Amino acid sequence: MNKERFRSTLLPLLVISVGGILALGICYLVYVFILNFIEVQFFPSEPTSVSAFFIRRALALGFLVLYLVIYRAKISDIVKATILVGPLGFLISTAILSFYEKQMWPIAVTVVIAAISAFMVYKSKRSWFYYFAIGITVLVSVLLAWPQA
Repeated sequence: MNKERFRSTLLPLLVISVGGILALGICYLVYVFILNFIEVQFFPSEPTSVSAFFIRRALALGFLVLYLVIYRAKISDIVKATILVGPLGFLISTAILSFYEKQMWPIAVTVVIAAISAFMVYKSKRSWFYYFAIGITVLVSVLLAWPQA
């Protein structure tokens, strides 16, 4: 296998897969730290009264805004695509958990989020590995957030 093929195809696949799952894990850790901080600081006697759904939704939007700032930065496209997995995965997981009671809603919302993301990548004429990042994100998010029977 020649070096150019490795650098142009296999390296982005590896970096986006491993780094993207790491970015998603970091997003979940930030969520857990914020949730635990709010429980300990503001609701020490009744930690279950904290609205985890509200915090999850607000943080998903915050991650999305943060990614849009990173998206406009002058860094490598591979790094941007890798970071994309975290905020987008957290958003998809939040959508699935928000609508899990009705079977079709999580599927529809996941498809809409993935389609909007792919359309934005298409309109901005980005590289193929952004599409791969979106695919990895949908796969991992559905595996993590889908309710178990």
